[in-house]
Amino acid sequence: MSDDGIDADKAAALRLRARLAVVERAAWFGIVHAMRTRPAETEAYITSERARCTEGFGSGAWAKDLTDAERKMLADEVDSGLAQLLEDARGEV
Repeated sequence: MSDDGIDADKAAALRLRARLAVVERAAWFGIVHAMRTRPAETEAYITSERARCTEGFGSGAWAKDLTDAERKMLADEVDSGLAQLLEDARGEV
């Protein structure tokens, strides 16, 4: 336990969580800007990336350290996340 009362492992997890939040906010700014300036191209790009991710994880070319079931779960989560990101961005512009 550190002086501030936070377990060292918990502190490391919180720092990673904070970094993810920063990346998410930066990505959000980027996609909203892209949707405002080039919506058709942005939608086409996200659609393409969804297919690319499905293929990459599904074929086993990516995340080779995971089992097939784990890669499928990861692929499904990434696909769902990208779809939701695009839907949310459409609602923002």
